[in-house]
Amino acid sequence: MAYEEIQALCNAALVSVKDILPPALYQEADAWINQYDEWGLAIEFVIDEIGELDLPLAREQFEAIQAAMIAMGKGESDRMAWLRAYMAR
Repeated sequence: MAYEEIQALCNAALVSVKDILPPALYQEADAWINQYDEWGLAIEFVIDEIGELDLPLAREQFEAIQAAMIAMGKGESDRMAWLRAYMAR
């Protein structure tokens, strides 16, 4: 998958959770994606914050995060396993 496509999926995942993430955390993840090209770090950070803050996550938000993680080759990571379990609770 092309660089731009992966970045777009990461941005889509981040935008999908904009309403549930505190603004400062959203801005930090946005900088990691769009300024530092640290897509994996940004999405893993988002997943961590969802858990730490016990944020409500809709199916569409989960799917956007999952698409980004798959695009980066992290679809079977420990964090995705955790997020799947979080959604199933």
